[in-house]
Amino acid sequence: MRDVEPFLLFVSKRFLDKASKSFKLGLIVRRPLVEIMKRLDVDFKELKRDEAKSALEGIAEAKGLTISASQLVKSLALAFLLPTGLFYSTLKKVYYRAGVETEAFIILEFLAEIPRALRPSLFYDIWLVVPKTPEGAEDAKRLVKAVVEMVEAPPITQEEWREAEPIREKLSGRLDVKGLTENLWPSL
Repeated sequence: MRDVEPFLLFVSKRFLDKASKSFKLGLIVRRPLVEIMKRLDVDFKELKRDEAKSALEGIAEAKGLTISASQLVKSLALAFLLPTGLFYSTLKKVYYRAGVETEAFIILEFLAEIPRALRPSLFYDIWLVVPKTPEGAEDAKRLVKAVVEMVEAPPITQEEWREAEPIREKLSGRLDVKGLTENLWPSL
């Protein structure tokens, strides 16, 4: 089996607001990714935090997964799915929102907040995509590209990517995952 590599996609609040209109999700959406998947008729199981951690650990222990990929998935499960907010500090916060599991992949959705003095906080969603197979990686990429095409807006602009740097810096000290230091949207 070829190696399957998890990756991160950053999504701006601006994009999610537009997606809410495009997919008719309503004004307040607590789990945007889950609601979008429902609108697209994707067959999935919604994962609570504990279920997401178990699913990631199951993938990490699967036969055929390389040691490095297995260790990465285990570290993602530990880092992202702590009982409290991830990397909580006065400057940056990341919280688990929801997760979806299909036959081919898992996508976990996190809400990241960057509080700013005398200005509104910045909010981003982080989608952690964990393919179960190489084909699952392609299926996940096709799905997120379809979402972007339906919204007809970039998921994150260059300026928004720069503004998300405090979150990316905080995560880079703890994780080594594709998409953390490079915006993967253009290469999808």
